[in-house]
Amino acid sequence: MMPFRRRILQGFVLCSVLTSCQALVLPAAVVHAAIGATSGCLGALSAYPLDTIKSQLQTEAGREKYAGGFDAFWGIVKSSSLGPLALYRGAFVNVLGIAPEKTIKLGVNELMRGLIESQLGFMPFMGEVLAGGSAGFCQVIATNPLEVIKVKMQTSNSSIWDVFREVGHVRNLYQGADACIARDVIFSGFLFPVYAHAKVLMPTILMSIFGAHEISMFWSNLLAGSVAAAPAAFIATPADTVKTRMQQARTCTSSEFDSLVEMVPSPNGIQVTRTIIKNEGFCALFSGWFERVLRSIPQFGVTLALFDVLTTEAIKRGLLV
Repeated sequence: MMPFRRRILQGFVLCSVLTSCQALVLPAAVVHAAIGATSGCLGALSAYPLDTIKSQLQTEAGREKYAGGFDAFWGIVKSSSLGPLALYRGAFVNVLGIAPEKTIKLGVNELMRGLIESQLGFMPFMGEVLAGGSAGFCQVIATNPLEVIKVKMQTSNSSIWDVFREVGHVRNLYQGADACIARDVIFSGFLFPVYAHAKVLMPTILMSIFGAHEISMFWSNLLAGSVAAAPAAFIATPADTVKTRMQQARTCTSSEFDSLVEMVPSPNGIQVTRTIIKNEGFCALFSGWFERVLRSIPQFGVTLALFDVLTTEAIKRGLLV
């Protein structure tokens, strides 16, 4: 009799546990963060070497040293003991910072689009621009520290520990923040609206070209993201060049920061822009534009396509509403 009762009790406990597990639902913020981090990391790694070359070409020393992208590629590889791996300097930091950056960028865009559409009952084009620009503005809180460390590693032979020691004061992590805000607002304000329309049109365009009855959502969105990223990357290049120059410059250590900030105010983005134009000409602002565009095509094509595919899959599985 006792074994029978024990089995009933065990069965009751097991059913209770299974019911509780089925009722356990991850918060939407956690799911969105995981989706943003996964798509962002894979997108960033797919084109990171081009980002390193772009950063080198945007510095004054890099412009004097290298004739172009291919020259910079061979120069970086041959001058470093790491060989081709030198193109991935700072990649670990970039991947580490992708999770908060992409969570903010993709999440704020979706949130703002939802708010605007719920208020107006439809989504105007300027509403899409506002949503994208807001996403770019908000992401800087996570992007700028990441960019400071990444740029310093990409444009020197310093280790990550050397860079951390150089950065020293936490305020230095926001070196070049005004230029970073300008770049991300311009880029995201163009990227997201164009992508939103391109991903709707792309399946029809691809089916008319290839005569297929159905097109994979991932490949269609990958092309839509690439189409949106290319012009967005180009028009944001001047702000990106100014940001790189500002973040490449030596930062004040903790011990000298307070005194130096009084004596030598840091130049802002407008001042740096004027200096570049005066000393190197207007075209210098577009240094590395080809590499930046070439990098952004796979990076944001993969990021945006994966974000939509993973979000759709999460909704199917009941993880998101």
